[in-house]
Amino acid sequence: MVEKGGAAEVVRKGNNPPTTNTLPTWLVNRKLYTQSGANLVTFNLLNSGLSASLFNWISGMDVNDENGDGLITTTRPSLHGDVIHSRPLAIDYGGSTGVVIYYGANDGVLRAVSSSTGQELWGLVAPEFYSSTAAFTRLQNDSPLIAYFGAPSGITPTPTSKDYFWDGALGLYEGAGDSPVWIYPVMRRGGRMIYGLDVTTPTSPAFLWKVGCPNLTNDTGCSAGMSGIGQTWSTPIAAASVLGYSGPVLIVGGGYDACEDANTIIPVPPPAPPVCTSPKGAGIYVLDAHTGTVIATFATTRSVAADVALISISTPGVVDHAYAADTGGDIYRIDFAANTTNWAIHKVAYTNAHGEGRKFLFGPALVPAPNMQVYLAIGSGDREHPLQSQYPYGSVVNRLYVYRDNLGSTSATNLDDTTVMFDFTASTTCGTQGVLPTSSMKGWFMNLNQYGQGEQSVSSAAVAAGMVLFNTNRPIPQSQGSCSTILGEARGYWVNLLNASGGIGVKGAACGGTRSGIYTGGGLPPSPVIDTVAIGSTVETVVFGAAQLDGGASSVIGVQQVQPAIIPKRKTVFWKGSGEN
Repeated sequence: MVEKGGAAEVVRKGNNPPTTNTLPTWLVNRKLYTQSGANLVTFNLLNSGLSASLFNWISGMDVNDENGDGLITTTRPSLHGDVIHSRPLAIDYGGSTGVVIYYGANDGVLRAVSSSTGQELWGLVAPEFYSSTAAFTRLQNDSPLIAYFGAPSGITPTPTSKDYFWDGALGLYEGAGDSPVWIYPVMRRGGRMIYGLDVTTPTSPAFLWKVGCPNLTNDTGCSAGMSGIGQTWSTPIAAASVLGYSGPVLIVGGGYDACEDANTIIPVPPPAPPVCTSPKGAGIYVLDAHTGTVIATFATTRSVAADVALISISTPGVVDHAYAADTGGDIYRIDFAANTTNWAIHKVAYTNAHGEGRKFLFGPALVPAPNMQVYLAIGSGDREHPLQSQYPYGSVVNRLYVYRDNLGSTSATNLDDTTVMFDFTASTTCGTQGVLPTSSMKGWFMNLNQYGQGEQSVSSAAVAAGMVLFNTNRPIPQSQGSCSTILGEARGYWVNLLNASGGIGVKGAACGGTRSGIYTGGGLPPSPVIDTVAIGSTVETVVFGAAQLDGGASSVIGVQQVQPAIIPKRKTVFWKGSGEN
């Protein structure tokens, strides 16, 4: 009964505080917007141009009598769609407002919800969704069959493709003190648009701008300079200051192209011909965070669905370099300069992906090192093909890479070349030679086939306490005649940044332990998150969504405190000679 509990039930019962929730004849306390021109306007029949039936359905009315009670003017049980890939964004406004949660769902509504009451403060229905009502009409008709990759033909009724709408994560720019709060929702599989909204006052959102292409399949009506954008998968990453530009900017990957959905590796042994020869999303955009103006565009070989990672090296707080990865297994570095005309992109690393099928769908984790160097940790995989019958399982061996980039170099390193990269697939120890800043080797890789065929990285990596952490999934064959649902084996890894030695189960050390632990329940675990939280009067660094370092049972939403391994050494700091000792 997924309509029970949480924000869904609060809205269904009238969107009032929980103490006064009663089932209404209609929602009298819900605020829905759409976008028109330079403003957000009330979502109604006039502003949307929809039929009365479809408008009422989108607004939450049970026009099809879903619950079978004979009433079509009450709220429908399914008024809150499922949240597939839209990672909730929590903003703490303090005071009586507290924390507000922003997220999208596949019912076409981007929501702002009070974390203390579950009330929906407002919702946004983008005009890109209802300008062609086919998707909403499919939802309203509630087709019971959803098409999936590899579905057999001849099914009746014909399965329809799943609809996504506000399916992506949200970017955030939040200045200090009384500075504005801006959010940037994207659509992932739901579209090719990026929105900018001012939520400084969370109960009264304002429209800033939108860029992209309103149509998923063609470039009609695209914003200036955005015709190459793909499905907007990459989270817009905000920077308050970037070398060479005055004012906050957004840096976002060009997106995803549906050509990547093809299972090209299974029928044809490597090297398989690439399907995505001229893909959408093959680039990186730098936008003005306030106006949405395109400041710069950088071309890449394949689509950049991953988030772009930013780093400040020369001046604290000023971004001077950015790293991006594409679906062809390539890694790029953007070098910012004092003048925007001198900004440049370089391919600094690549894999044998075009022949071996490895993809990067998640951005790298970055660690600065001495002598103008940066360590990058990134895993390959194709989360869009998680089944045994799909792309990764048959012939692709995915890998975790740690690469050490020299900011003074513009040449590209082959990450699969064992003459410059250590192969640490076999178990390593604390004494294994690692990739230090002074090493002649460029990095290391580790095959993700140690526990069985088909394992792949399904999350971005993170670095904490000298260790790389990331999550994987491996399809598990279903027993013949079994009715159970097999979600695959989910693992969380903790390995030493320098030599891939395991860190699990070894107290106070970043090496010498087990490399990974299994998550209870399996499935596709989310990306691990490192954050600081207040525990009483103390601020602690914690990690969410990672395997338990102590070796205990692990949950994909578990939390733990992680402290760096510090080996004490005693040395003389003062000595006085008096002639008497």
